[in-house]
Parts: sequence; C-alpha cells; structure tokens
Amino acid sequence: MNFCKKIMMFVLFGMMSVAFSACGDEAISPKETAAPEETITKVLSNLEQIKSMQSIVKTQSDMTTAGSDSNVSTETTVTTVYSPLNMKIESKSSLSSNNVLVTYVDEVDGMATTYMEYAGQWMKQSLEPNIVLDSLRMYDTKQNAISFLKNASNWQMVSEQENVMELQGTLPADALFTVVEDTKSLQVMGMAGLTEEYYKGVNDASVTVSVDKETLLPVSYCIDLSNTLETLMNNVINTFGTGTEGNEPVKTTVNEYTLTVDCKDINQTKKVEIPKETIESAIDFEKQIESAGLSEIPKGENGEELAVE
Repeated sequence: MNFCKKIMMFVLFGMMSVAFSACGDEAISPKETAAPEETITKVLSNLEQIKSMQSIVKTQSDMTTAGSDSNVSTETTVTTVYSPLNMKIESKSSLSSNNVLVTYVDEVDGMATTYMEYAGQWMKQSLEPNIVLDSLRMYDTKQNAISFLKNASNWQMVSEQENVMELQGTLPADALFTVVEDTKSLQVMGMAGLTEEYYKGVNDASVTVSVDKETLLPVSYCIDLSNTLETLMNNVINTFGTGTEGNEPVKTTVNEYTLTVDCKDINQTKKVEIPKETIESAIDFEKQIESAGLSEIPKGENGEELAVE
C-alpha cells in the first residue's frame, strides 16, 4: 500500500510540474506584435478621434547655393482644441531668435477669429473654422499626420522599446505633389502653392513615426523632404531664369530639409485664453481692406475668402 501511495505521489508531482511548466511558458511568451501596416491603420483610426493636442513643429534646412551655405531652423509650439476651434501658434526662427511670432485663433458662434501681430499691431479676421485651419495648415499637425501616414506605404519596424515603437514608410514620388501641397510642409521655405509641373523629377521621401504602444497614437513623426525641396527650387530657377551666372542657372543643393513634429497632451490640452489687451487692441482686417479702397476681401480660386497668413 505504501508503495502504491509513493507511486501516486510521483505521478501527481509529475502532473503538477508539467502544469506549472505550461503556465510558466504562457506567462513569459512574448506579446505578438501587429504587422507594421496593421499598426499604421490603427494609428490612423485613432488620429481621426483626436479632440485636442499640443505639438512642437521643427524644421531644419541646410542648403548650398553658388558656394554660399545657409542653415536655418524653426521651432513652433502649437496648442490646438478642434471643436470649437481654439489655437495658439508660437514661432521662432534661428534667423531672428529674439523675435517670436504669436497667432491666436478662437471660435465663437461658428466663426473663428484669428489674431496676428504685425509690426507691433494686432490684427484680427473672422472666417469659417475650416478656412482658418486651411490657411494655417502647416500647423494642423493632426490632419498633416493623417495625410503623411495615409499616403505612405512599405512600412517597416525600425526599432521597438518598452513603451514606444518606431516605424518607417515611403512617400512615393507620385504622391508628393498632393501631400506636400496639402500639408504646406515647405511653406516656411517659400515653396507652397506650386503646380504639379514643378514636382517633375522628385524622388521618394521617407516618413518615420514613433507610436505609443498603449494608445497607438503618435509620439512624434518626421518627414525628410531634402530631395523634394532641392528639385522644386531648381525647377523654379530653371523656369523663371532667376539666380543665373552667365547663361547657366545657379543650382541649389539641399543637404537637409526635415520636418519633425513632437506630439503630447493628446485629448488633454485645454483651451488657451487670449490676452484681453490683444482682443481690445486688435484692428479688424476687413475694415482695413475697405479703408484701403478695396471693394471686397480677396478670394481664392474656388471663391473662398482668403485668410491672412
């Protein structure tokens, strides 16, 4: 009997060991990571739901023209609540580090009023929120992220850490005209509003996005448009013959042009209160136009009123 009991104990011990081993294997097995394309699809879906965010938009350019080097950086802090629309845009450039440009936007009763400072004087203009957002599109970092990610393909996992994963995709050359003009990514370089013909010869561009693993929302994204900017600048020079030496146009080499956006406080960003003195001292832009002898506000190709940029 004792012998039988010992046999049963060994059998039970063996069964328990197997059971614990199975549980252990399940507990330590690595979490399956979704395919890059699937991750980007989820990020896009989550981006659509964003109601507020704060972004830091940085551009870095390094160019050489006729032996002369130019290196310029800009940094813009953007605070946005999307409905009702409320924004604060605070920009500075390495060309003028002491000069900070501030723009406010506030929507009341379906109309968004933009406040911008010109030569020490605040100006204001009221338009529909979608028109204001379009005029400030380079700083609509939510919609721009959607445009970049939606149009990029061939996504690959670059690196993966505990809380963040980094993915890289390709913006194909044939999509750059639509994407760059839509996002106004080259506006600070004076290369916005160009027609498709100037994009002839551009190469594919790269998009890198860091994603929070828990929320599947972007922590940051970066677009390398070095080749795009160089091609555009040289195509414009070739078309208009500006900057020529003798009979040959002066070529520009763009060593770097990157647009980087850091995202934070997503859906936690609060409305910015516009200073009372700004509101009270602002001159109405529409009235200024009337006093200048213009019969109406300038309109775009589709008849929409143009906001001040």
